[in-house]
Amino acid sequence: MGIFGRSGDGLDDGGLRRRVDELERRVAALEWALRSASATGGDGPAPGPAAAGGQVSAEVLHLARSGNKIQAIKVLRDQTGLGLKESKDIVDDLAP
Repeated sequence: MGIFGRSGDGLDDGGLRRRVDELERRVAALEWALRSASATGGDGPAPGPAAAGGQVSAEVLHLARSGNKIQAIKVLRDQTGLGLKESKDIVDDLAP
């Protein structure tokens, strides 16, 4: 078994690219959780991205509250590396 699966399992470059993209997304979510935990002093469980109400940038907060949800999602994804669903959930929680 190789690093990215069994030899000869039929994975092409596209399959490997999808796996790498998924791993990058997971790492970004873990980094986000660690930053959130250190911002709260490490007390209790680390809040996940869905609990990021106070940890988003002022730009994302402004965009979400002014009704520019799509742009807010794009900016949040660029800043954090979170996936579309996670970013959308956070922006939905921020919007009035």
